[in-house]
Amino acid sequence: MNIRALTVAALLLVLITRGAAAQTPDANGPRLDRFSLQAGAGPLLRSGGHNLSAAFGFSPLSRLDFLVSVERTQVPFQRDTFSDGYSLTRGGTLTAVSGEVRVSLLPPLRVSPYGFAGIGGGVSRPTVNAEFPNPVKNALRVVYFGGGLRAPLGGGFSLFGDARVMMALEGDDGIMGIWPVRAGVAWRF
Repeated sequence: MNIRALTVAALLLVLITRGAAAQTPDANGPRLDRFSLQAGAGPLLRSGGHNLSAAFGFSPLSRLDFLVSVERTQVPFQRDTFSDGYSLTRGGTLTAVSGEVRVSLLPPLRVSPYGFAGIGGGVSRPTVNAEFPNPVKNALRVVYFGGGLRAPLGGGFSLFGDARVMMALEGDDGIMGIWPVRAGVAWRF
C-alpha cells in the first residue's frame, strides 16, 4: 500500500466533498459536519505492548464513517524460560496505514455502540538485540474488525473506547494475531 497514494486520496476527498459537508438535517435530527479527526492509544491484550493511532474520517451518513487511519503498534520482545529450554518472541514495531468502515447504531449526538472493519498495509521492523542481531524490514499487511462505544461531549467532541482483533502478515511468512484495546477522543467538524 502506497502512503503517498492514500494521502493524495484523502486530500482529494476533502477538496471534492467539502461543498457537500454543509450542515443538513437528516431523519435523526440535526446533522453535524461530515469530517472527523480521531486519536487513540491503549495496550495490547496478551502481549504487553501498546498501540497509538490517528485517523481522518468522512461521514456520508450520520451513522456511517469512512476513515483513513495511521497507527503504530509496539509488540515487546519476550523470553520464556522452561525447565528444558526457552522460547523467544522477537517483537518489534508495526506501522500501518489502513482504510476503515465504521457503523454506529445511533447518531453522533447520542451514546452509541459501533462496529468496524479495516484493511491496510505498511512496514514491520522486528526488534534488534543480542538474540536477533540483524535488522529486518518487512512489508506488512493488516486486516481487522472490532467494536466499541462512543460518548459525545459537546461541540463536536466525543470520547471512544474499542477493542479489535487484528491479523498481521509480515513479509511472506510471518503471521500474528494482535488484540489492541484503545481509548481516545474524536472531533467532528
